[in-house]
Amino acid sequence: MRRSTLLLLLLMLLIASLASVEARLQDPQPAVNPAAIPAPSPSKDTASSTNGKSLRLLPLRRDFTKGFEIPTGEKLEYEIKYSRFPIYATVGIVSFENLGPASPIPGLNIDYAPPAEEQLIRLRSTAISKGILLAILGIDVHDRFENLVSPRDFSTRLSFDEIKEGKKHRTQSGLFDETQQQVKYLTTNLANAAVPPKIKNLPREEGMLSLLTAIYFVRLQKYKEGQTMVFPVSYDEENYSFEIRVGKTEKLKTACGKIKAVRLEPQLFGPGRFFNRKGEMKMWMSHDRLHVPLQLVARTSSGTVTARLLNFRQNCQLAEVPEEELNEVR
Repeated sequence: MRRSTLLLLLLMLLIASLASVEARLQDPQPAVNPAAIPAPSPSKDTASSTNGKSLRLLPLRRDFTKGFEIPTGEKLEYEIKYSRFPIYATVGIVSFENLGPASPIPGLNIDYAPPAEEQLIRLRSTAISKGILLAILGIDVHDRFENLVSPRDFSTRLSFDEIKEGKKHRTQSGLFDETQQQVKYLTTNLANAAVPPKIKNLPREEGMLSLLTAIYFVRLQKYKEGQTMVFPVSYDEENYSFEIRVGKTEKLKTACGKIKAVRLEPQLFGPGRFFNRKGEMKMWMSHDRLHVPLQLVARTSSGTVTARLLNFRQNCQLAEVPEEELNEVR
């Protein structure tokens, strides 16, 4: 299934996505490998990558019952740009928000009551199209993604997506059932009431995350250069194993000088991965306990997508990525 235009940022920020701008602007074919990929065990010190190489695994933090480090009310907004000579255009705004203790999700298409013994955390993201280029192409995106997460093991309990793109309007819920060890998807077509709801069940891995939850999960880890985070993700009726490599600490330019940032390298492109096509992705996280995603660059043969945090600090905006660095991958 083709990803929504701006959701691809969620993947790239992974935590999380590029539902790809290039797929909508350039390539009529879906970019996602439809095969489900079993996740390797996170308890080992080493594991095999999807390309067969041995990985040094980063021990994953799971239990946040004593405190969730990301403050309630935190809202991050990112400007998304697409580049392929001679095009260099803003295409959208993506936001991420920690809403705190679970509250009712508007528009939910299933009946769900959180377990009485757990105080779940509610996370939300939105993706909205912006700019002259998408207006000319007739692309209008207003997407919303919500998750309920357990602080006990930081696994997803419920995911909910509302996709509004042009004439398309659908909702999809994913119930991550611990008892039956299944992820139960229900998709409702709101644009055509004659289409019956679609049901699909998948096996649930221990500690399985949705795409939005994965973004926050990566922020909560303790990074060590050279190690790789490996964890299971279920998104849009498919299961995947995600690999995020920890790179070097570098400096990013801002209006207030250079700041330290940790470079992460999500391994999401290539055979057997989330995107079957050739490409590369890098993202930079703040060098502090919150690990705020500051900037992301994803390159494919169809162009380059960049995401830059808008509300970094007052009057300390991140510098634009130089155009000469937006080289295409061929």
